[in-house]
Amino acid sequence: MANPPTLRGLSIGAGYFAQFHFDAWRRVDGAELVGICDSDAGKAAAAAQQHGVAGSFSDFDQAIDALKPDFVDIITPPDSHLDLVRRAAQRGLPIICQKALAPDLRTAEQVVAAAADAGVPLMVHENFRFQPWHREIKRLMDGGAVGRVHSISFRTRMGDGWGEDAYLGRQPYFRTMPRLLVFETGVHFIDTFRYLAGEVDSIYALLRRLNPVIAGEDAGTLTLRMASGAVCTWDANRFNESTDANPRLTFGQMLVEGDSGSLRLWGDGAITLQPLGEAERPHDYTFSTEGFAGDCVRATQQHFIDCLRSGAPFETAGAQYLKSLRVVEAAYQSSLVDRPVRPEGLPTTRVIDLSRPIDNQMPGVAISPAKTIAKEGWNATTLSLYSHAGTHIDAPRHFIDGAAPLDAQDLAVCVGPAKLIDLTPVEPAELITVARLSDWADRIEAGDRLLLRTDWSLRYPAPEYRDALPRISLELAEWLVAKRVALVGVEPPSVADVNNMRELTDVHQALFRGGVTIVEGLVGLDRLVGHEFELIALPLKIAGGDGSPIRAVAVLRSSSDV
Repeated sequence: MANPPTLRGLSIGAGYFAQFHFDAWRRVDGAELVGICDSDAGKAAAAAQQHGVAGSFSDFDQAIDALKPDFVDIITPPDSHLDLVRRAAQRGLPIICQKALAPDLRTAEQVVAAAADAGVPLMVHENFRFQPWHREIKRLMDGGAVGRVHSISFRTRMGDGWGEDAYLGRQPYFRTMPRLLVFETGVHFIDTFRYLAGEVDSIYALLRRLNPVIAGEDAGTLTLRMASGAVCTWDANRFNESTDANPRLTFGQMLVEGDSGSLRLWGDGAITLQPLGEAERPHDYTFSTEGFAGDCVRATQQHFIDCLRSGAPFETAGAQYLKSLRVVEAAYQSSLVDRPVRPEGLPTTRVIDLSRPIDNQMPGVAISPAKTIAKEGWNATTLSLYSHAGTHIDAPRHFIDGAAPLDAQDLAVCVGPAKLIDLTPVEPAELITVARLSDWADRIEAGDRLLLRTDWSLRYPAPEYRDALPRISLELAEWLVAKRVALVGVEPPSVADVNNMRELTDVHQALFRGGVTIVEGLVGLDRLVGHEFELIALPLKIAGGDGSPIRAVAVLRSSSDV
């Protein structure tokens, strides 16, 4: 039988840790890295030259079009992962993506959903479980070397987080991360504990900050009670130094204890065994000294390629890795409430702010001090607001004399389930017609609240935000009325062209006469993709008002079924 073809990969990102990926791809059987893409063209070109990669690019789509790769390797900051995974998934490309998968759990769920909805494989590049000593320890445990395991403890001291210049040398962004130790480092050990001992029943976390110059926690103790009955403990801080010659080889020492003995992992990668009643003895095994931490990056990427070829499931498939991320979230919740927290018992409500901040740079806004603590004993502010400034709601009397004022607004319309209609990408000044909503025609029902995503909010405060906005056609306005839609929300400052008085009037009047509430100036609709949510968009109670700034939010429903 002929050997299967070599799979051609494109790496996205050329930062610090990406260099370990590039080096590892040269040693992965069945794969070839054919391109490196980074927003910094110089970094991409330098990395490609250093690692013997043929192509370098600064644009994702150009790289895909030019190379037509078989998979993508995403090695960029967490806040870029959702967009990149969506774009790769739309191309039907299998994805391996570095941790952290996303800045927070809910966004990570969106990342996983984006790949699942497109039917493309997604593996998280969680490489600690692929370190050779952990693979060997798992083999020994499964073979009964220590009997039934009741305790696993791991002690980590990184020593890179002390002093006023902490982290500046390697990863300076660590200094401002509000969540550091567990989010950045602890997730590795949580996932490794899951690999060795099964799923987590509950976690108790004591978290502290030892270095006052950073924002997040840098020390803590995690105690995980596993569903198997075992208890796993991670005692860690990034402040104090390790006594190991290379603290970044094993990242500490581990003790595994069972009902017939124990085994230890030492900082140099050595493993020792001690059956009950016997002396401790070395366990002979070998591991590579190439690459990062026992060449675990290569092992991780080899697993990805092997599974793509065989069709076997990834150990760290997106949906599986969410289990580790839920334990991370439970750790922070536990530290907050000072008690054990079950990952499946986490609060499932998340609120997304859809409102633009109001400040003195916004047209129609003037904010000035009215009182100060120094003079009067308290702070207070005088606000002068145009009634349609920022994220706002329109009342019918805005365009129809004698029509209902703002204080007559039915508040029930402003609160309730809503639907996101994704119209991206849009052209400047695009006239949005019924045809653009054709895929939604059968899903829009009477009483619906519709939010139209165009990503136009990102144009603010450039002139085109107001003067070249995508707008609802009169045809679409009348169609929404015929559908008996209750509310329509848009990202531009108006549903119609503010420089065309006839269009502006006709579209507003058509919606108002049809009983459709109008919300304008929304932001952040891209964060709602893949979620069911409820909208809250309540106006101020202004007697006789024609409109009002609002604090619009989306309350996400539980997505635990992702």
